[in-house]
Amino acid sequence: MKKFFYFFIMSLSLLLSFCSSSKKETSSPTLTLPVTVFKVPEPKSIPVDLLYPGKTKSISKVTVTARITGFLEKMYFKEGEWVKKGTLLFLIEPEIYQAEYESAKAQLERAQAQFEKAEKDWKRVKASFEDRVVSEEERDKALSNYQSALAELRNAQARLKQAEINLKYTKVYATASGIVGERLVDVGNLVSPGTPLVSITEIDPLYVEFSFPDRDLLKLEREVVKKGFSKFKGLKVELLLETGETYPKTGYIDFVDSFIDEKTSSVKARAVFPNPERKLLPGQFVRVVIKGLKREKVIVVPQKAVMQTPLGTTVYVVENEKAISKIIKLGERSGEYFVVEEGLKPGDLVILDQLMKLRPEAPVKIERIVEE
Repeated sequence: MKKFFYFFIMSLSLLLSFCSSSKKETSSPTLTLPVTVFKVPEPKSIPVDLLYPGKTKSISKVTVTARITGFLEKMYFKEGEWVKKGTLLFLIEPEIYQAEYESAKAQLERAQAQFEKAEKDWKRVKASFEDRVVSEEERDKALSNYQSALAELRNAQARLKQAEINLKYTKVYATASGIVGERLVDVGNLVSPGTPLVSITEIDPLYVEFSFPDRDLLKLEREVVKKGFSKFKGLKVELLLETGETYPKTGYIDFVDSFIDEKTSSVKARAVFPNPERKLLPGQFVRVVIKGLKREKVIVVPQKAVMQTPLGTTVYVVENEKAISKIIKLGERSGEYFVVEEGLKPGDLVILDQLMKLRPEAPVKIERIVEE
């Protein structure tokens, strides 16, 4: 019994000692973090970038069709490859059209010979009639023969031209430069005028369609507000790909709609981008960055100071030597900065570093102040 009581006293003593030690550890002072801060400047006019989601679209899509009737004999391309305008794509059996061409050519030669004879006869009879050697009836007959031969010559020329065109249509060429799709007719099938054979999607240049909110018009420089949507046309734009990288070619806005969509309160627009290396394909989701615009009387904050949290977009500011988390509302980008619509005021000290270590109300010490 005495041994048990002694063991109980020792255990209780150790437990109290551990609790006391833990209490001392938790009550130890929190580490003060040294930080660099950005001093929010006074409002001013700055260049801004407008960022909108967009989608690439082919500048045109053409369907290559047959122009004559015949069996499809050969296909000269691989589906999905890029072809240049004028590339040979298909061959429709040429033998019958070659024969028609040769026949028309022979008919033209015969008509040419008949015309030359009729022309000589007419000139001779006409001269004789003027000398009162032949009758008026003989003159009229020679003239009629000449005119008939001339009409037959022209008709033979037209038949040869048509036969030549039909023979040319036995070879089906690409009508545009672009990516050929899946063949629509297999080799060996009978085709006729209008039968779709394959589609070609033009991708250089390439369209990017997007929309911008009508409220953005009111945020921008007075010149934009004054001139309206037309001010956007011709502006240079950049593309951000889904990977986050910037597309190396610069485009421009070539179309801005003339009215606001009442359902979305937005304006449709379109940009054109060169795509010589075919890095872009129709149907890609991208982000359009419009440059060359300004915002009047706004304040900014460095992008690296901004964090996305479950509560929203936040920054840490220094108040009473503590890190205070503030929810802010961002506007456009301006180089390495964001426009701040709400949440900050000139003179606020926004923390730029140690962001992963900071907690709300954590003590901090300002080591350096950065100004724009």
